[in-house]
Amino acid sequence: MKDVKRSPAPDLIRILAFVFVVSVHFFLNNGFYSQTVAGKRMFIMVLMRSLFMICVPLFITLSGYLLRKKKLEKSYYKRIVKIIITYILASLFCVGYSIVFLDQDLTIKNIVLNILNFSAAPYAWYIEMYLGLFLLIPFLNIVYDAMPSQKWKIWLVITFVILTSLPSVLNVYNFNALDWWMLPSSSSAMDQLIPAWWQPMYPITYYYIGCYLSEYGLKIKKSLNLLLIILATVFSGVFCYWRSYQSTFVLGNWCSYQSLFNVVLTVFVFTLIINTNFDKLPNGLAKSIQKISGLCLGGYLVSWVFDNKFYPILLVKVPQVTERLAYFIIIVPMIVVLSLLASYLLSIIQLVIEKIFSFIVQLIRKNSPHTVQSK
Repeated sequence: MKDVKRSPAPDLIRILAFVFVVSVHFFLNNGFYSQTVAGKRMFIMVLMRSLFMICVPLFITLSGYLLRKKKLEKSYYKRIVKIIITYILASLFCVGYSIVFLDQDLTIKNIVLNILNFSAAPYAWYIEMYLGLFLLIPFLNIVYDAMPSQKWKIWLVITFVILTSLPSVLNVYNFNALDWWMLPSSSSAMDQLIPAWWQPMYPITYYYIGCYLSEYGLKIKKSLNLLLIILATVFSGVFCYWRSYQSTFVLGNWCSYQSLFNVVLTVFVFTLIINTNFDKLPNGLAKSIQKISGLCLGGYLVSWVFDNKFYPILLVKVPQVTERLAYFIIIVPMIVVLSLLASYLLSIIQLVIEKIFSFIVQLIRKNSPHTVQSK
């Protein structure tokens, strides 16, 4: 029987999401949020940020796409061990950097507590969120599978979009002052039109979107799909630029992960990659993509080290925030590559740990009284 070739599309989505994370952090670390939003360069930067903000949504949507069939069984929960080990090793990498290069005085107790509260690796909030999502996935799948038809599953997704994402574009306006619409950054007052309590539950929304795309997909012509990605990015960018014009960048639900703009853009980007035919991709390249994909979680967690190392240099060498945009094509690829290399080194350590653990388990089983009696 001929082996079914693994599609590289999910791996490419994971890699793209990782690159987008590093790209979003370019704006976090280059002074973007302290710069007045006005002019062409700031417009371009706002536009870029709008596209890159689908980084985390892509990761979560991919989980729904890949884990839709997972059930409440022992083999499923074993998967979390590898993620936890990756997190611990990445945390120790960040802690080591902090001690050696930042002169932080950390005791063993501090390190353990920081690992437990997800602050040892400064970007580890995603792990804290994902651990909870991981525990929920078998139950989320039960709910999804209980839907009797495609129509019901569509409405399940729509319901979560309404609860978690629709408020991000409806509850963000001031209807009490006409002049506010000319300069929204002049006031933070906003009128609530629909319930907004459920917005923090957005990971479930993206998870169910991934489940739906896994089962039914979305049939869109590639040319139309590309056009929709461009239009969604421009619309989101223009909206964020309008909300922040003549002020520093205004953060709000409309530009956060739960934003309806990000939901739409995530679906279009995800669909474009999934619907692309990779049959002619050389097998060696496909395997390399798979390997890089497996390094992305560790790369994401340790990327803070390289952010901390290189951005202070950029800030000193290039005083103007808008001038730093030109260095995006240098610093982002550099941090991506270095983070992946560091993740590769950690993966070797992780492999050694797993081999040692496996050997110890086998040794214990071999010498246990029950095993001896069985012989």
